Amino acid sequence: MIRKAFFYFFIFLFIYFIIGGVIFNHLAKVQVPDFKDYLLKNSKFLSKEEGFTQEVKNVENDWVHLRVFLSPRAEGPPEHIHENFDEYFVVEQGTASILVGGKKLILKAGEHIVIPKGTPHKPFNETNEIVVLNDTSNQHPTMPCEFAYGLSKLYPYMDKFGSESPKVLLQLAALGNSIDTWVVKAPIPVQKTIRWLLGPTARLFGYGK
Repeated sequence: MIRKAFFYFFIFLFIYFIIGGVIFNHLAKVQVPDFKDYLLKNSKFLSKEEGFTQEVKNVENDWVHLRVFLSPRAEGPPEHIHENFDEYFVVEQGTASILVGGKKLILKAGEHIVIPKGTPHKPFNETNEIVVLNDTSNQHPTMPCEFAYGLSKLYPYMDKFGSESPKVLLQLAALGNSIDTWVVKAPIPVQKTIRWLLGPTARLFGYGK
């Protein structure tokens, strides 16, 4: 009897995750706002844990231009990868440290670097002064709007519960695999699968809103 109960329980879980994954991840995706109405000029989203404050300059063709402030001694995000976009860093003020492919680089005011997609990287601040990242020429957008939207929804969970909290993972899963950031300490296919499987449960419990 117990064996049969376990069998039906696992069948239920299988159906729930597979059918739910298809419905929530492909048919009923998270509804995002019009980015021009959401990412308003001079609005900010920040992570106290990472020490980053991102200020919107303007939105153009689904990309957002940001002015990014790194607090003194800001740890920055964990080393991560973006699969679908390059990242362009220009130092307007201060001295920034960036880990690129395991090698630390130091950028001073006026210097810049392009991080090709697929490259592990981590910007941070080793100084006691604020660092400002800003492309004053406005020729290079900072990130896709969808990614900026995802960060704005993820940061409050990180600051409230800590980046290692399961609640942060659930929020990330609810936002979906379109949030193109992947930590280097785990294979990307595994991270995508976990998000895909957890997405339905996360959204049922109100994450992602």
